[in-house]
Parts: sequence; C-alpha cells; structure tokens
Amino acid sequence: MPACEPPEFASAGADFNPDQKHHGLENPEGPHAGDMPNLTVKANGTAKVTGWDPLMTLTEGDHSVFANGGTALVIHAKADDMKSDPAGNAGDRIACGVITR
Repeated sequence: MPACEPPEFASAGADFNPDQKHHGLENPEGPHAGDMPNLTVKANGTAKVTGWDPLMTLTEGDHSVFANGGTALVIHAKADDMKSDPAGNAGDRIACGVITR
C-alpha cells in the first residue's frame, strides 16, 4: 500500500511499471506506465496540471492505479531528462499524494 511519509516519500514505492520497461518518455526501451511529462511550477509555488496517461487506467487490471494496493503521485525537485533510469535524474522527491477512489 503506498504512503506519502515525508521527508523523502520513499514509502510511495517505486515507479508504476507493470510492463517492466525502462524509465523515460523518450527512452526507446521505455517508458514506465507511470512516466508523465514535466510540469511547470510558478514562482509562487503553484501549478495547474491536467493529467492523461494512456498507459494507466482507473479501471481493473495490471495497468490500474488501484492494482496491487494502489499508487501514489510523486513530484520531483528537478526536470526529468525523459531517458535515464531509474527516475530521469529528476532529483529528490519533494511532494507526494496517494491516489484513492
């Protein structure tokens, strides 16, 4: 079951990767099902994001964010380079939220 225990959010678990691919939307051997584009945060600390990931579902099955006890959404400190394993050199985990029904 994922959790979001600060300060490192390691309790969120590994990247969502039911197909055992490599990390990165630009990786020819990837991506993880949970890899998503970078987001931009304003100077005031806010961001507005509409997410869509064709490799994840909200229904049943291996690609469901609710499979195997659930999933968490993790935000990293730096931009993802979209190709390096395991997390695109994106730096520390700085925010986290468990996805619930």
